[in-house]
Amino acid sequence: MYRMRLESDGWTVDVAGDGEAGFRQALADPPALILLDILLPRLDGIEVLRRLRANPGTSEVPVLIVSNASGLSGRESEARELGVVDWLVKANTTPARLADRVTRILGN
Repeated sequence: MYRMRLESDGWTVDVAGDGEAGFRQALADPPALILLDILLPRLDGIEVLRRLRANPGTSEVPVLIVSNASGLSGRESEARELGVVDWLVKANTTPARLADRVTRILGN
């Protein structure tokens, strides 16, 4: 539902099936913004974020966490220390709210 809303608003959306695939996609073609969950198979979102920040090609790409993993043993504070632009809780985020946040982050 998030993807459909973003695409209907004119955004190009690529989706990865797991953290490892998402990280590889970001390296191959750095996006304008990354929407990242924390609870991902193969490579969790915090590790993806660490690797993104360590890579010169993706270190400045804004990352918006969209996850139900709020406050898991300091994960939210760790993500904020790694420079995420914001953290949205999926259960409380409508497609319209996400689209609005993406538009504000990207300034369009």
